Amino acid sequence: MTFTNRLTTVTQDEILPSAVDTILGDNFISFRFLSNANKWSGEQLKRPLKYQKSTLGGSFSGLDTHSTSTVETRVMMAYDVRGYEMPVAIPGLEKAVNRTPAQVINLVSIEVESAQEDALDDIGTMLYADGTGNSSKDFLGLDALDDDGTSVGTLGGLSRTTYTTLQGTRTASGGTLDLDKMATLTSAVSAGSALRQRPTFFVSDETVQDLYESLLTPTQRASYEAAGMPVVTRRSRAPIRGAELAGVAGYTALIYRGIPWVADEKSTSQTLWGLNENYLQWYGLNDPDLKAISLGKGEIEGVYSEAPSESVGFQWTGFMRPINQYGEVAHIYLLGNFVSWNPKRQGRLTGITGV
Repeated sequence: MTFTNRLTTVTQDEILPSAVDTILGDNFISFRFLSNANKWSGEQLKRPLKYQKSTLGGSFSGLDTHSTSTVETRVMMAYDVRGYEMPVAIPGLEKAVNRTPAQVINLVSIEVESAQEDALDDIGTMLYADGTGNSSKDFLGLDALDDDGTSVGTLGGLSRTTYTTLQGTRTASGGTLDLDKMATLTSAVSAGSALRQRPTFFVSDETVQDLYESLLTPTQRASYEAAGMPVVTRRSRAPIRGAELAGVAGYTALIYRGIPWVADEKSTSQTLWGLNENYLQWYGLNDPDLKAISLGKGEIEGVYSEAPSESVGFQWTGFMRPINQYGEVAHIYLLGNFVSWNPKRQGRLTGITGV
Protein backbone atom coordinates (compact mmCIF):
# COMPACT_ATOMS: atom_id res chain seq x y z
CA MET A 1 0.00 0.00 0.00
CA THR A 2 1.24 3.52 -0.80
CA PHE A 3 0.73 5.97 2.04
CA THR A 4 0.32 9.72 1.72
CA ASN A 5 2.51 12.40 3.26
CA ARG A 6 -0.02 12.62 6.12
CA LEU A 7 1.44 9.35 7.43
CA THR A 8 4.97 9.18 6.02
CA THR A 9 5.98 12.59 7.42
CA VAL A 10 5.22 11.50 10.98
CA THR A 11 6.09 7.78 10.95
CA GLN A 12 9.61 6.33 11.18
CA ASP A 13 10.66 3.45 8.90
CA GLU A 14 12.22 0.43 10.61
CA ILE A 15 15.55 -1.00 9.44
CA LEU A 16 16.14 -4.51 10.75
CA PRO A 17 19.58 -4.88 12.45
CA SER A 18 21.04 -7.37 9.94
CA ALA A 19 21.35 -7.71 6.19
CA VAL A 20 20.47 -10.69 3.98
CA ASP A 21 22.74 -11.87 1.17
CA THR A 22 20.63 -12.55 -1.93
CA ILE A 23 23.41 -12.77 -4.53
CA LEU A 24 26.26 -15.06 -3.48
CA GLY A 25 25.93 -18.82 -3.97
CA ASP A 26 27.21 -21.92 -2.20
CA ASN A 27 30.97 -22.41 -2.02
CA PHE A 28 31.71 -25.86 -0.57
CA ILE A 29 35.21 -26.25 -2.04
CA SER A 30 36.51 -23.01 -0.48
CA PHE A 31 35.00 -23.81 2.92
CA ARG A 32 36.35 -27.37 2.85
CA PHE A 33 39.95 -26.67 1.89
CA LEU A 34 40.42 -23.34 3.68
CA SER A 35 39.12 -24.96 6.87
CA ASN A 36 41.77 -27.67 6.58
CA ALA A 37 44.66 -25.45 5.51
CA ASN A 38 48.34 -26.31 5.82
CA LYS A 39 51.05 -23.73 6.49
CA TRP A 40 53.27 -22.55 3.66
CA SER A 41 57.04 -22.28 4.26
CA GLY A 42 59.88 -21.28 1.97
CA GLU A 43 60.35 -19.71 -1.46
CA GLN A 44 58.50 -22.58 -3.14
CA LEU A 45 56.56 -25.55 -1.87
CA LYS A 46 58.52 -28.62 -2.99
CA ARG A 47 58.03 -32.35 -2.68
CA PRO A 48 59.84 -35.29 -4.30
CA LEU A 49 57.64 -37.54 -6.45
CA LYS A 50 58.36 -41.11 -7.53
CA TYR A 51 57.33 -41.29 -11.17
CA GLN A 52 58.72 -44.66 -12.26
CA LYS A 53 59.91 -47.96 -10.76
CA SER A 54 63.36 -49.45 -10.98
CA THR A 55 63.94 -51.92 -13.83
CA LEU A 56 67.02 -53.49 -12.26
CA GLY A 57 65.48 -56.20 -10.11
CA GLY A 58 65.46 -59.84 -11.26
CA SER A 59 65.80 -63.45 -10.29
CA PHE A 60 69.17 -65.14 -9.87
CA SER A 61 70.76 -68.45 -8.97
CA GLY A 62 74.16 -69.49 -7.76
CA LEU A 63 76.88 -66.93 -8.36
CA ASP A 64 75.11 -64.88 -11.03
CA THR A 65 76.48 -61.35 -11.33
CA HIS A 66 74.20 -58.70 -9.85
CA SER A 67 73.59 -55.27 -11.33
CA THR A 68 75.32 -52.28 -9.77
CA SER A 69 73.61 -49.69 -11.96
CA THR A 70 71.27 -46.94 -10.75
CA VAL A 71 67.93 -45.75 -12.08
CA GLU A 72 66.41 -42.29 -11.60
CA THR A 73 62.95 -42.78 -10.13
CA ARG A 74 62.22 -39.42 -8.49
CA VAL A 75 61.73 -35.82 -9.56
CA MET A 76 61.02 -32.62 -7.60
CA MET A 77 57.61 -30.96 -7.89
CA ALA A 78 57.43 -27.27 -6.94
CA TYR A 79 54.57 -24.78 -6.50
CA ASP A 80 54.86 -21.01 -6.18
CA VAL A 81 52.96 -18.83 -3.72
CA ARG A 82 50.24 -16.53 -5.05
CA GLY A 83 48.14 -13.77 -3.55
CA TYR A 84 44.64 -12.26 -3.65
CA GLU A 85 43.56 -8.81 -2.39
CA MET A 86 40.19 -7.19 -1.64
CA PRO A 87 40.02 -3.50 -0.60
CA VAL A 88 37.63 -1.97 1.94
CA ALA A 89 37.16 1.82 1.79
CA ILE A 90 35.06 3.81 4.28
CA PRO A 91 34.40 7.53 3.60
CA GLY A 92 34.88 9.52 6.79
CA LEU A 93 31.58 11.42 6.49
CA GLU A 94 29.62 8.18 6.13
CA LYS A 95 31.33 6.67 9.18
CA ALA A 96 30.67 9.79 11.26
CA VAL A 97 26.98 9.87 10.33
CA ASN A 98 26.62 6.16 11.01
CA ARG A 99 28.07 6.55 14.52
CA THR A 100 25.24 8.83 15.64
CA PRO A 101 22.36 7.50 17.80
CA ALA A 102 20.44 6.73 14.58
CA GLN A 103 22.77 3.82 13.81
CA VAL A 104 21.03 0.47 13.24
CA ILE A 105 23.92 -1.53 11.75
CA ASN A 106 27.59 -0.64 12.20
CA LEU A 107 28.76 0.60 8.77
CA VAL A 108 32.38 -0.50 9.22
CA SER A 109 31.45 -4.00 10.42
CA ILE A 110 29.04 -4.71 7.59
CA GLU A 111 31.39 -3.33 4.92
CA VAL A 112 34.29 -5.48 6.17
CA GLU A 113 32.08 -8.55 6.33
CA SER A 114 30.68 -7.89 2.86
CA ALA A 115 34.21 -7.58 1.45
CA GLN A 116 35.23 -10.84 3.14
CA GLU A 117 32.27 -12.63 1.57
CA ASP A 118 32.99 -11.21 -1.88
CA ALA A 119 36.62 -12.31 -1.51
CA LEU A 120 35.58 -15.85 -0.60
CA ASP A 121 33.22 -15.89 -3.57
CA ASP A 122 36.03 -14.84 -5.93
CA ILE A 123 38.31 -17.49 -4.45
CA GLY A 124 35.63 -20.15 -4.88
CA THR A 125 35.55 -19.35 -8.60
CA MET A 126 39.35 -19.56 -8.84
CA LEU A 127 39.48 -22.96 -7.13
CA TYR A 128 37.55 -24.50 -10.03
CA ALA A 129 39.61 -22.72 -12.73
CA ASP A 130 43.09 -23.40 -14.13
CA GLY A 131 45.11 -20.62 -12.47
CA THR A 132 45.82 -18.71 -15.69
CA GLY A 133 43.44 -15.83 -14.90
CA ASN A 134 44.81 -12.33 -14.29
CA SER A 135 48.05 -13.13 -16.18
CA SER A 136 48.49 -16.44 -14.31
CA LYS A 137 48.41 -14.72 -10.92
CA ASP A 138 45.26 -16.58 -9.79
CA PHE A 139 45.45 -19.49 -7.39
CA LEU A 140 45.59 -22.87 -9.10
CA GLY A 141 42.22 -24.60 -9.34
CA LEU A 142 40.75 -27.99 -10.14
CA ASP A 143 40.91 -27.39 -13.89
CA ALA A 144 44.71 -27.54 -13.46
CA LEU A 145 45.11 -29.96 -10.55
CA ASP A 146 42.51 -32.47 -11.79
CA ASP A 147 43.51 -32.61 -15.46
CA ASP A 148 45.08 -34.94 -18.01
CA GLY A 149 46.94 -32.21 -19.90
CA THR A 150 43.93 -31.01 -21.89
CA SER A 151 43.76 -27.64 -20.08
CA VAL A 152 47.15 -27.47 -18.33
CA GLY A 153 50.16 -29.30 -19.74
CA THR A 154 52.64 -28.36 -17.00
CA LEU A 155 51.97 -28.68 -13.26
CA GLY A 156 54.36 -27.89 -10.44
CA GLY A 157 57.07 -27.20 -13.01
CA LEU A 158 56.74 -30.67 -14.57
CA SER A 159 55.44 -31.65 -17.99
CA ARG A 160 52.49 -34.02 -17.94
CA THR A 161 53.69 -35.39 -21.28
CA THR A 162 57.10 -36.31 -19.84
CA TYR A 163 55.79 -37.42 -16.45
CA THR A 164 52.59 -39.19 -17.37
CA THR A 165 51.73 -40.13 -13.77
CA LEU A 166 50.84 -36.45 -13.26
CA GLN A 167 47.85 -36.89 -15.56
CA GLY A 168 44.47 -37.10 -13.88
CA THR A 169 41.45 -38.81 -15.41
CA ARG A 170 39.32 -36.58 -17.64
CA THR A 171 36.54 -38.46 -19.40
CA ALA A 172 33.80 -37.14 -21.68
CA SER A 173 30.43 -38.51 -20.59
CA GLY A 174 28.94 -38.46 -24.08
CA GLY A 175 26.12 -36.34 -22.67
CA THR A 176 24.73 -38.84 -20.18
CA LEU A 177 25.38 -39.87 -16.61
CA ASP A 178 24.97 -43.50 -15.57
CA LEU A 179 26.29 -45.81 -12.87
CA ASP A 180 28.70 -47.55 -15.26
CA LYS A 181 30.46 -44.26 -16.10
CA MET A 182 30.65 -43.33 -12.43
CA ALA A 183 32.10 -46.76 -11.62
CA THR A 184 34.70 -46.41 -14.38
CA LEU A 185 35.72 -42.96 -13.11
CA THR A 186 35.99 -44.16 -9.52
CA SER A 187 38.10 -47.18 -10.48
CA ALA A 188 40.36 -45.09 -12.72
CA VAL A 189 41.41 -42.76 -9.89
CA SER A 190 41.60 -45.47 -7.22
CA ALA A 191 44.20 -48.14 -6.45
CA GLY A 192 42.20 -51.31 -5.95
CA SER A 193 40.46 -51.29 -2.58
CA ALA A 194 43.02 -49.12 -0.75
CA LEU A 195 40.92 -46.61 1.21
CA ARG A 196 43.49 -43.80 1.06
CA GLN A 197 43.77 -44.12 -2.74
CA ARG A 198 40.11 -43.59 -3.61
CA PRO A 199 38.03 -40.37 -3.81
CA THR A 200 37.12 -38.86 -0.46
CA PHE A 201 34.15 -37.04 -2.01
CA PHE A 202 32.39 -36.23 -5.27
CA VAL A 203 31.28 -32.69 -6.07
CA SER A 204 29.15 -31.19 -8.84
CA ASP A 205 26.58 -28.46 -9.27
CA GLU A 206 23.00 -29.14 -8.20
CA THR A 207 21.89 -29.99 -11.75
CA VAL A 208 24.31 -32.92 -12.05
CA GLN A 209 23.58 -34.07 -8.50
CA ASP A 210 19.86 -34.13 -9.35
CA LEU A 211 20.66 -36.37 -12.33
CA TYR A 212 22.48 -38.81 -10.05
CA GLU A 213 19.57 -38.82 -7.61
CA SER A 214 17.27 -39.83 -10.48
CA LEU A 215 19.42 -42.95 -10.94
CA LEU A 216 18.85 -44.15 -7.39
CA THR A 217 16.49 -47.05 -6.86
CA PRO A 218 13.20 -46.50 -5.01
CA THR A 219 14.66 -48.42 -2.07
CA GLN A 220 17.66 -46.09 -1.87
CA ARG A 221 15.49 -42.97 -2.06
CA ALA A 222 13.19 -44.38 0.61
CA SER A 223 16.23 -44.94 2.83
CA TYR A 224 17.27 -41.28 2.50
CA GLU A 225 13.73 -40.15 3.27
CA ALA A 226 13.44 -42.41 6.31
CA ALA A 227 16.87 -41.84 7.85
CA GLY A 228 17.55 -38.31 6.61
CA MET A 229 20.24 -37.13 4.24
CA PRO A 230 23.81 -37.76 5.44
CA VAL A 231 25.87 -34.66 6.14
CA VAL A 232 29.49 -33.74 5.37
CA THR A 233 31.18 -31.19 7.65
CA ARG A 234 34.07 -28.90 6.83
CA ARG A 235 36.60 -31.20 8.49
CA SER A 236 35.21 -34.74 8.77
CA ARG A 237 35.59 -36.93 5.68
CA ALA A 238 33.08 -39.54 6.76
CA PRO A 239 29.41 -38.58 6.23
CA ILE A 240 27.27 -38.46 9.37
CA ARG A 241 23.57 -38.08 10.05
CA GLY A 242 22.29 -34.54 10.43
CA ALA A 243 20.92 -35.31 13.89
CA GLU A 244 24.49 -35.93 15.09
CA LEU A 245 25.85 -32.53 14.06
CA ALA A 246 25.19 -30.86 17.41
CA GLY A 247 25.31 -27.36 15.98
CA VAL A 248 28.24 -27.87 13.60
CA ALA A 249 27.72 -26.45 10.10
CA GLY A 250 27.38 -29.16 7.48
CA TYR A 251 26.41 -29.91 3.89
CA THR A 252 23.83 -32.50 2.84
CA ALA A 253 25.19 -35.29 0.66
CA LEU A 254 24.20 -38.29 -1.39
CA ILE A 255 26.35 -41.43 -1.28
CA TYR A 256 28.00 -43.47 -4.04
CA ARG A 257 30.09 -46.51 -3.06
CA GLY A 258 30.26 -45.10 0.44
CA ILE A 259 31.70 -41.81 -0.87
CA PRO A 260 29.74 -38.59 -0.16
CA TRP A 261 28.52 -36.50 -3.10
CA VAL A 262 28.09 -32.78 -2.31
CA ALA A 263 26.56 -30.07 -4.49
CA ASP A 264 28.48 -26.80 -4.96
CA GLU A 265 27.01 -23.91 -6.96
CA LYS A 266 30.55 -22.88 -7.87
CA SER A 267 31.26 -26.20 -9.57
CA THR A 268 31.92 -26.25 -13.30
CA SER A 269 28.65 -26.99 -15.11
CA GLN A 270 28.02 -30.46 -16.59
CA THR A 271 30.97 -31.84 -14.57
CA LEU A 272 31.35 -34.46 -11.86
CA TRP A 273 34.60 -34.18 -9.88
CA GLY A 274 36.04 -37.18 -8.02
CA LEU A 275 38.54 -35.72 -5.53
CA ASN A 276 41.03 -37.32 -3.14
CA GLU A 277 41.84 -34.90 -0.32
CA ASN A 278 44.87 -36.96 0.72
CA TYR A 279 46.67 -35.44 -2.29
CA LEU A 280 44.82 -32.14 -2.67
CA GLN A 281 45.42 -29.32 -0.18
CA TRP A 282 45.36 -25.60 0.39
CA TYR A 283 48.64 -24.18 1.73
CA GLY A 284 48.30 -20.74 3.29
CA LEU A 285 51.05 -18.24 3.98
CA ASN A 286 50.74 -15.98 7.02
CA ASP A 287 52.45 -12.57 7.01
CA PRO A 288 53.51 -11.62 10.58
CA ASP A 289 52.99 -7.93 9.70
CA LEU A 290 49.31 -8.51 8.89
CA LYS A 291 46.44 -9.14 11.30
CA ALA A 292 44.30 -12.23 11.70
CA ILE A 293 40.80 -11.82 10.34
CA SER A 294 37.69 -13.49 11.71
CA LEU A 295 35.32 -14.81 9.07
CA GLY A 296 31.79 -16.09 9.43
CA LYS A 297 28.55 -14.99 11.02
CA GLY A 298 28.07 -11.32 11.77
CA GLU A 299 25.94 -8.61 10.20
CA ILE A 300 24.97 -10.49 7.00
CA GLU A 301 22.81 -13.60 6.90
CA GLY A 302 23.52 -15.98 4.00
CA VAL A 303 25.81 -18.72 2.71
CA TYR A 304 28.95 -17.07 4.07
CA SER A 305 27.59 -16.63 7.56
CA GLU A 306 28.76 -20.24 7.99
CA ALA A 307 32.24 -19.59 6.57
CA PRO A 308 35.26 -20.97 8.46
CA SER A 309 35.99 -18.65 11.40
CA GLU A 310 39.63 -18.36 10.32
CA SER A 311 42.02 -19.84 7.78
CA VAL A 312 45.79 -19.90 7.33
CA GLY A 313 46.74 -17.17 4.87
CA PHE A 314 43.55 -15.08 5.31
CA GLN A 315 44.59 -11.76 6.93
CA TRP A 316 44.13 -8.01 6.65
CA THR A 317 45.98 -4.73 7.19
CA GLY A 318 43.48 -3.13 9.51
CA PHE A 319 42.26 0.37 8.65
CA MET A 320 44.71 3.04 7.51
CA ARG A 321 44.05 6.77 6.94
CA PRO A 322 45.18 8.24 3.59
CA ILE A 323 47.22 11.42 3.96
CA ASN A 324 45.05 13.39 1.49
CA GLN A 325 41.55 11.95 1.98
CA TYR A 326 38.98 11.94 4.76
CA GLY A 327 38.34 8.24 5.21
CA GLU A 328 39.86 4.85 5.98
CA VAL A 329 41.15 2.07 3.74
CA ALA A 330 41.98 -1.57 4.52
CA HIS A 331 43.10 -4.50 2.40
CA ILE A 332 42.09 -8.14 2.91
CA TYR A 333 44.64 -10.71 1.70
CA LEU A 334 44.76 -14.43 1.06
CA LEU A 335 48.26 -15.78 0.43
CA GLY A 336 49.17 -19.32 -0.58
CA ASN A 337 48.14 -21.78 -3.28
CA PHE A 338 45.99 -24.82 -4.01
CA VAL A 339 48.18 -27.85 -4.80
CA SER A 340 47.97 -31.53 -5.71
CA TRP A 341 50.79 -33.98 -5.03
CA ASN A 342 49.18 -36.85 -6.93
CA PRO A 343 46.91 -35.76 -9.81
CA LYS A 344 46.62 -39.42 -10.81
CA ARG A 345 44.18 -39.81 -7.90
CA GLN A 346 41.90 -37.00 -9.14
CA GLY A 347 39.30 -37.32 -11.89
CA ARG A 348 36.32 -35.76 -13.61
CA LEU A 349 33.47 -36.67 -15.91
CA THR A 350 32.55 -33.88 -18.34
CA GLY A 351 29.68 -32.94 -20.64
CA ILE A 352 26.90 -34.35 -18.45
CA THR A 353 23.52 -33.13 -19.70
CA GLY A 354 21.11 -35.98 -18.89
CA VAL A 355 20.68 -39.63 -17.93
